[in-house]
Amino acid sequence: MTGTDESARPVDRFESARLTVLQHVDDGTCFHCSDSECPQHAWAIEELTHHAGGRRLLCQLGLLPAAANSALRGEPR
Repeated sequence: MTGTDESARPVDRFESARLTVLQHVDDGTCFHCSDSECPQHAWAIEELTHHAGGRRLLCQLGLLPAAANSALRGEPR
């Protein structure tokens, strides 16, 4: 696999999503950013919602309300 191939391993997808979200903290950008939006950032947020650690990170960054984090895990609000 080359560096440009997309990995199917969940750990690689999680790490890529985590790093992308962290790059966008405090109005940061990544090389996927265009003038007004970043499809990679949108993908990263969606990807992290599928992982408990990702949801926790999104809550810490204020990108996912704490109530949504518990709802995604099936816990009562």
